[in-house]
Amino acid sequence: MIVRGRHFAFDAPESEAGVGTLFYAADDERMEEARLTGEVPPIDEPPRPTVLIMPGINVAPDGYRWLAVRLVEAGNCAVTYSTIGELGPAGVGITPGLDMMALAPGVVGTRCSASAINPLLVALADVGSDVCDLAAVSLVGHSAGGTVALHNTNPAWIPGLRSVAVYGAHTMTATALGHGETAVVAVPSAVPVLLVCGGSDAVIAASRDRYRSDEGEHNPVRRTFDEAIDRHDDDSYLIELVDGNHFTMCDPIDETTGRAFLEPDLRGDDVEARDLLADIICTFVDGQTLDGFADHGGVQNFTRR
Repeated sequence: MIVRGRHFAFDAPESEAGVGTLFYAADDERMEEARLTGEVPPIDEPPRPTVLIMPGINVAPDGYRWLAVRLVEAGNCAVTYSTIGELGPAGVGITPGLDMMALAPGVVGTRCSASAINPLLVALADVGSDVCDLAAVSLVGHSAGGTVALHNTNPAWIPGLRSVAVYGAHTMTATALGHGETAVVAVPSAVPVLLVCGGSDAVIAASRDRYRSDEGEHNPVRRTFDEAIDRHDDDSYLIELVDGNHFTMCDPIDETTGRAFLEPDLRGDDVEARDLLADIICTFVDGQTLDGFADHGGVQNFTRR
């Protein structure tokens, strides 16, 4: 088996354009068939569970390719994507696809806010029908992509959804959207949820002005797990990685865009944390318990609920 990718386009509301790559398990004994086209046939097996990797703001999909490969090696299909849309004061750029009006007070939690996901699934029903099991879908989100994933932990909104895993993400909501300071918004949590964060997340620390004007303790990831996720089925987790930072989930890190410059001293220190993160995510989307990571040397805090 080898991992190969298929590139495709899709239309998503709130966006100017959407592009994706489907990574699948290919048959390395049929390489001759791909000599002229580059399209290596998939291995002969039933369709695999599908994992959608939701990007952070202005984080190019290539930064998540390493994780997509790991997910395929672990028995899934994986999809990276990006949409181009409005970023508010930051202008136009890469987004995970978000209906901002769905996060307004009185509306948040009542309807789907992940504007790209269902169009992406429609496209996958075409381009990936031979390899993707769309009745078994997991969302894996980073940063803003993780926040969008958390707000949409409801299979009534996303057909086939069975779990959500996020890194460096929370649901403390910006005051610019009309919410009060330090407000943590509840999410549906109708499926198992995994929150992973890094012990040195400079981006979350630098973003506190979006949510509060006081000098109080700022731990929105912990508060999200404690206050926003009303799920008590012993299948949801909060895990903090000792050496993790906000961009541990990205390799390579694109230095030309986004806010990676906020963590200049953390380059190269999180290689083991990245490997651990992949192990945790792959285990979780497979539906297995994460208790084996509780005493791992790279895990600083572990909570199961």
